[in-house]
Amino acid sequence: MNLELSIALALGAVLLTLGHWLSQRAERRHHLALGQLESQTLQRCLELLQALQKHRGLGAQKDIASVSQRNALARQLDALWLNWPGASLQLPALQQHWPQLRRKPADFEAHSKLIEALLEAIELLEDRLYQHEHPAIRGLGEACRALEDLARLRGLAVRAANYSRCPPGLQMQMRFLCERLDEQGQDQPLHALLERLRHELIDAPQVRLAPADCFALLTPLIEQRLQGIRLNLA
Repeated sequence: MNLELSIALALGAVLLTLGHWLSQRAERRHHLALGQLESQTLQRCLELLQALQKHRGLGAQKDIASVSQRNALARQLDALWLNWPGASLQLPALQQHWPQLRRKPADFEAHSKLIEALLEAIELLEDRLYQHEHPAIRGLGEACRALEDLARLRGLAVRAANYSRCPPGLQMQMRFLCERLDEQGQDQPLHALLERLRHELIDAPQVRLAPADCFALLTPLIEQRLQGIRLNLA
């Protein structure tokens, strides 16, 4: 009887240990799969951020080249929003706002609101991935917000360049962004770019930059900074 009891107890202990090991293994797999999904979603967020910022920057333009580029971006955004994993990752259903923006590409503030919501999603994913031992992710949200300052300046500059003189409302917003960007650190190319905007657009008695010039002037620096963000995540 004692032998049978001992065998039963030993078997029970083995089964208990096995069950615990299988449970831990399943939990590790779940966390790994979740981390991979969060990482993939973060990469998609960066693609969405880039495309939305460009779409906003070209929103008010009516020349053939700008409209063609904007339409291409709209098709890219259609694909990027497809199967947005908001519900599965407890992220906002951001994709529901895109159809209206697609129909109203000149709505600057609506674009900016969606971009702000996307930045908040990026910050949320940053926190989650950092908790999953991804230390290189820290500072991502801050870098993306600095990028948005530059992209917002591009969009405002493109709009201001449609006038013979920069409107006071746009002038005030761009001055604020230029000051904030200047305060972010010693970046000579950025400083030179901001000075040119001030002299030829923001404070100029007569605007000397075309909308396409403003877009072309700021886009390379924005793309360079975004590439730097992506490299830090690799």
